[in-house]
Amino acid sequence: MTEKTVEIKNLSYSYPDKTDVLSGIDLDLFKGESLGVIGPNGAGKSTLLLHINGILRGKGDIKVLGLEMSDKNLRQIRSKVGLVFQEPDNQLFMPTVFEDVAFGPINMGMSKDEVDGAVREALSKVDMSDSVKRLSHHLSYGEKKRVSVATVLSMSPEILVLDEPTSNLDPKHRRILIGILKELKISKIIATHDLELVSETCSRVILLDKGKVVASGNAADILIDRILLEAHSLELPHFRGFLAKADK
Repeated sequence: MTEKTVEIKNLSYSYPDKTDVLSGIDLDLFKGESLGVIGPNGAGKSTLLLHINGILRGKGDIKVLGLEMSDKNLRQIRSKVGLVFQEPDNQLFMPTVFEDVAFGPINMGMSKDEVDGAVREALSKVDMSDSVKRLSHHLSYGEKKRVSVATVLSMSPEILVLDEPTSNLDPKHRRILIGILKELKISKIIATHDLELVSETCSRVILLDKGKVVASGNAADILIDRILLEAHSLELPHFRGFLAKADK
């Protein structure tokens, strides 16, 4: 049986004003699997991701790499789960690009040479090698997105969690990021409106709406279901192969 890297059972979460955001979520992520989380705005996608490394704590049971989500295990879980926020300004807080990308490796206790190597390798993967000395707050939005991904890759996580990773990327760097995600053999959860990204990188999909899982299954099957997608404010991916299947 394939090893589970994330197990979520009956997860619910409400805002302080009692508004329900997630309700009865069951979800498993398997070792090496890429899972797409899709749904309209306000479906609860980002809220779900924030539970996987304990930033939010709702009701229900969560295990990450066999560890119960608890105060005792939180530091260890966060060392193994790399979370890329939707807004890069929430991820970048150091003066320079190097310092932002080095922050995680330094806190993991790496040596100076190891930190330097991890930073340069991560920046190379996102095509930002020439930006080592740049000021993070002087970067364009798209550049900040790419550096945000590098801050996580530099720590070699076992699970990668990404919230709208391709938003505001130009076509070239969107393709670079898709290539990186396809090459990474670790477990990945990708929450996004970019269904073409999902079709290229994810083998399985869950569709969230109003805080509930309304569909779950093989990515190819869900992404050609025009009626299902349109019922939840989504459109078919524009890849010719998907459109041909959907029109049959």
